[in-house]
Amino acid sequence: MAQNNLARNLTSQEEPQINVSAPERAINPGTVAKPHLKLNSFEKLLIVCGSAVLTVLMLLVVSSKIALSDSQHQLQHLDSQITMNSNNTNLQQQVGELQSSSRLQKIAKENGMSLSNGNIRNVTK
Repeated sequence: MAQNNLARNLTSQEEPQINVSAPERAINPGTVAKPHLKLNSFEKLLIVCGSAVLTVLMLLVVSSKIALSDSQHQLQHLDSQITMNSNNTNLQQQVGELQSSSRLQKIAKENGMSLSNGNIRNVTK
């Protein structure tokens, strides 16, 4: 509670105000306002050209990312087609091996069948 009264006492005391005239302010280097430098036409042109180059480079990066993504998509599509063609070739090779006459004759002999050339007929249209 005593501390609250102390805070009230400090805020209730008025500090003496010091009036500083304009010439005294100019003498004090800490209070001198620095003037802002204006941009000349070359600097403005340089900023505009730099911004344009930066914008073009950003667009170039985005377009190259899109092109890369499209190329990867096409590569995956071609890779899947190659895999399918490879599977089809393997399956066709297996069908050819299963239909070979030597294999069929071997299976026929195992089951007691025989091939008679007199029973074979050639049909043509």
